Amino acid sequence: MPPRAVLFDLDNTLVMEDEATFAAVRSACAVASSRAGANADALYAALPLVAEKLWKGATALDYADRMGIWWGEGLWGEFGGDAPELRALRAFVPSFRVAVWSEALAAVGIAISDQGLAAELAETYRTTRRARQLLDAEAEPILGALARDRRLALVTNGAPDVQREKLAGTPLAPYFAAIVISCEVGVAKPDPRIFELALERIGADAHETVMVGDSLARDVAGAHAAGIRAVWIDRHLWAGEEGPAPDARIEALSELPAALAGLAPRAASPRGSRAPRRGSARGASRPRASHREGR
Repeated sequence: MPPRAVLFDLDNTLVMEDEATFAAVRSACAVASSRAGANADALYAALPLVAEKLWKGATALDYADRMGIWWGEGLWGEFGGDAPELRALRAFVPSFRVAVWSEALAAVGIAISDQGLAAELAETYRTTRRARQLLDAEAEPILGALARDRRLALVTNGAPDVQREKLAGTPLAPYFAAIVISCEVGVAKPDPRIFELALERIGADAHETVMVGDSLARDVAGAHAAGIRAVWIDRHLWAGEEGPAPDARIEALSELPAALAGLAPRAASPRGSRAPRRGSARGASRPRASHREGR
């Protein structure tokens, strides 16, 4: 049966989260070079390692890990909300941001007598990252075409204000009949319950629905546990990521209509099956052929 409903992941599926994050890091490193003579390339390489290490010391790390919040968002997100865990993150991030840049500068041989430069770099990153959301150029045309005869929903891990700010920086929100964010509903991918909530909100059944996302461990495994077929968009970001085989693999959103048309019916999954939680932020370790540890 052709899918009548499609669920989409947000980060690195529709908006280019990693590209936007590292562009903002690069901008802040250029400021460090002009202000203090720091080697911008060396600082760019050191920053993710320092940020990942310090993020692991967050007082609400377990919550951040379960809900899919990573250090790239910790460097700019406000983490609004009344949940105690969000309040804990909100209290943690100001000092975290300055400490990240201070320690990264020290790692490349720039000793600072006060925290002024580190605070400036933290603010440069924050304002640069928030200024523009990088949208896959194919995202709106594809959503527009699919929305003509399918129900669409967004299923994303992360903090409510952070994910909604990303979405607000794009024209995509009107295409979704429901937006389901992990911190708002208390469960995160790959837990099948977040997919089931999306199905309830758009009035769709699992067998007529397909999930589209960039992670085997979160999007594909979680969808399959909920009895939903899954299309993996392989952005080549998750080297060595473990997870089940997707029902289809694409490398660009423009390939999605053909992939949906070619999907075979999904066999029923045993109810109560659960995919394992794994990794760091957004549920999986992401080694990459660059300079950083995964999210």
